[in-house]
Amino acid sequence: MTSIVAQALIGAAQTAAQFAPVPWLGAATGVLVALVNMFAKAEANKNSIVQLQDRCLSLMVVIRNEGQILPQDRQIRLCSGVQHALQSILERMEPWCTMHKCKLFVKQDELAGTIQQCYADISDCLVELQITCQLSTHAWQADFELSRARDKEDIRLYLSDIGNKQELIANSQVQQAEELRQIMALMQNNLPGNVPTTDRGMESNLYHIQHSSLSLLPNMHLERGEVKRIGQYAVKGSGVADIWEGYYLNEEKVSIKVLRAVNCKPQTLVRFNREVAIWKRVWEANRGEHILPFYGYCSTDGPYPYIVSPWMVNGTVNEYIKKHPTVDHFALIKSICDGLNVLHTMVPPIVHGDLKASNIVIDINGNPLLSDFGFAKVLEDVTGVNFSMSAGAANSQRWLAPELSRDNAMLTTQTDIFAYGMTILEIMTHEVPWYNIHNTTHVIIKLSKGEMPPRPQDPAVITRGLDDNLWWLTQRCWSTTAEERPSTKEIQELLTLFG
Repeated sequence: MTSIVAQALIGAAQTAAQFAPVPWLGAATGVLVALVNMFAKAEANKNSIVQLQDRCLSLMVVIRNEGQILPQDRQIRLCSGVQHALQSILERMEPWCTMHKCKLFVKQDELAGTIQQCYADISDCLVELQITCQLSTHAWQADFELSRARDKEDIRLYLSDIGNKQELIANSQVQQAEELRQIMALMQNNLPGNVPTTDRGMESNLYHIQHSSLSLLPNMHLERGEVKRIGQYAVKGSGVADIWEGYYLNEEKVSIKVLRAVNCKPQTLVRFNREVAIWKRVWEANRGEHILPFYGYCSTDGPYPYIVSPWMVNGTVNEYIKKHPTVDHFALIKSICDGLNVLHTMVPPIVHGDLKASNIVIDINGNPLLSDFGFAKVLEDVTGVNFSMSAGAANSQRWLAPELSRDNAMLTTQTDIFAYGMTILEIMTHEVPWYNIHNTTHVIIKLSKGEMPPRPQDPAVITRGLDDNLWWLTQRCWSTTAEERPSTKEIQELLTLFG
């Protein structure tokens, strides 16, 4: 790009000298010099712009040659005509030549249209002045497409140059949201995909722009190789999913949750595309403070779809409290309620659907983050099987509200509150609810009779915070009448009083 800029700057001085001996072209020469100087300031699309500059120079040469033997009045008419055409080009191109390169990158089609209009101005000028010349339309069109291809390659090289990372990050801080989305979409579309390559600059630059701007990728269907698995095997598994380790944009370790209960079918893609809108709403509302972000999903990497989220080195809350038994358990359950409140106060409310300690992770600072929200609903929609009757429910039965065992039962915010009460018990006791009952069928029977887990008597549990007040609140969450269970707002207020 630098060499082209230098050529353009030299061209401005040469232009003035070339046409200076032609006094009757003075006014048009002034516009042409201004045009060449302006083109030199353009930050991108140098190939297309320099080609247009050459076309303008060629027009002036044609006009000069045609006017050499004409009378003065005809020379004045020629000068006026070419001056008007060049002035029109100057005005059309000025916004583009003063535009920041990143904004230019995402407006390629608009810029191409403007340049084509400039070529039309040149053609119209020749027709109006009744000049027949060798400025072939077909030649410039072929050269223009070649110049556009070179400009797009220059853009790709710039965006993938790791040396431009800081400039890209700084620019992302001042861009409008839509402009930022467009530049990230351009970068995402230019990722290498699954083609083996040692050039990871585009991935790295895109990752740092995304995180510095606190945004998600424009396309959350991760089918351009945004995520790559680590190792040959899953590191964890359950009845419906396997957890793999992976890398996101070659920069961040992530959790890849492969949904073995779901096949990749057209309705799968439709359901996940709907879910993306929810993920983005939650991200915009919480920015990962209480809810584990979803980075996206993929339905083209293997027979089963997967969802991607940040890897939490501290694991799930049940794993964490066993490794760190002296951690503030009351603070954990309070923060979990804050997360549930984020979901329940969205418009419309979002139901978590499968709240339990193994679906709550701990971030690097020891704060709990709710994960897998809406996962139960995804399984229902894609498989057509009610969650309470699915394989996933078999691992969650101890946390499910009794009404979910009925036919056509629906997951609601009230069923989340029941599960939250069970999660309080689980965290405080370091045991799953009904830990002394091995057969979950017996759990369902007890719940159908209105029975709830007995109050723990272990002094360690009381020391962790399960006192009279918290036990009373837990029992309210377990009310057999769903409408009598407290809301997250009420629970927050009570926990603040208890604390």
